[in-house]
Amino acid sequence: MATPRGMHKVEFYSSLNEIKELYDQGYVVQKILYEEMKKRKDWEMSYWSFLKYAKLELPLKKSSKTETKKETLQKEETNDEPPISKADFSTGKKWNPHTVDIDPDRIL
Repeated sequence: MATPRGMHKVEFYSSLNEIKELYDQGYVVQKILYEEMKKRKDWEMSYWSFLKYAKLELPLKKSSKTETKKETLQKEETNDEPPISKADFSTGKKWNPHTVDIDPDRIL
């Protein structure tokens, strides 16, 4: 049987304080948080509905990628060592067998 329109939203917001408490306790993985609340409150809400409202209400933890990127930028700013440049191979001569003087003794 389908739930009446808007019931998922009511289920979520009626449990919002408990959801935030669990989130602060360390239930930061959305799937685990959803499963725990489904057991406690006997929700009929789908996981996707839960995600929709959780993204609006729960603060997102910053990913470790952005934190490490910021740390490396700070390290680069405080770096006192000389900069390392890329090797430039375009200025050197390339070996061309047609322009090399070949010793006649080596010719078959």
